[in-house]
Amino acid sequence: MLRLEGIDVHYGATQVLWSVDMHVAQGEIVAIMGPNGSGKSTVLKAAMGLKAPSGGRVRLDGREMQSAPATERPRHGMAIVLERRRLFPRMSVHENIVLGAYARPARETRGSLDWVLGLLPDLRDHLDATAGKLSGGQQQMVAIARGLMARPRVLLMDEPFLGLSPAMVRTVSAIMRTINDEGVAILFNEQNAKLSFALSHRGYLLESGRVILSGSGQEMLDHPEVKRVYLGVREEAVR
Repeated sequence: MLRLEGIDVHYGATQVLWSVDMHVAQGEIVAIMGPNGSGKSTVLKAAMGLKAPSGGRVRLDGREMQSAPATERPRHGMAIVLERRRLFPRMSVHENIVLGAYARPARETRGSLDWVLGLLPDLRDHLDATAGKLSGGQQQMVAIARGLMARPRVLLMDEPFLGLSPAMVRTVSAIMRTINDEGVAILFNEQNAKLSFALSHRGYLLESGRVILSGSGQEMLDHPEVKRVYLGVREEAVR
């Protein structure tokens, strides 16, 4: 469904992604895991058109996306939930959510909103609230709802668990599974290896802008290097 082929990205003279190959098949949850500065967010920005690659190709359902600006990609079936939510804090929850439907025909907004609130029913009681007055977890649900209003086939999620309590992490994880059960593929990034790969069908490990490992979620969790470096399992235990 979504395929990144040989993606290079530069910020000025500094290269931050090197020949990154990734794909998301229909119905998958795919995790990008790696330390800070590894390029995880840049992968999502390149996929969405928020950062133009300096090399490589982005395809959606086989269609070249390079010439499509970020504002047009929701029309083709992509949406993104940005890091730190990026809501309009003085606008209402309802106003923030329906902004996500700008790429859809106006006649579909009501039906899309009903679908989104069916997935995120806790938001029904907060539609008239000012978005900036919500808790961090509630704001994250508003950001997810806004992304879903585009009725995407692929939802990109940049650090969806950042700054959330453990209880809210579990809630957002459950929401992601529910979204996926509705047929929406998800590509997300995260620094917590156990959380990432337990939630995902497949995963990629990114270091210094390069994919160094990929496999099913369970294969990633079982890999000796992931266990040693990211799960804190001692070498003799890995053996």
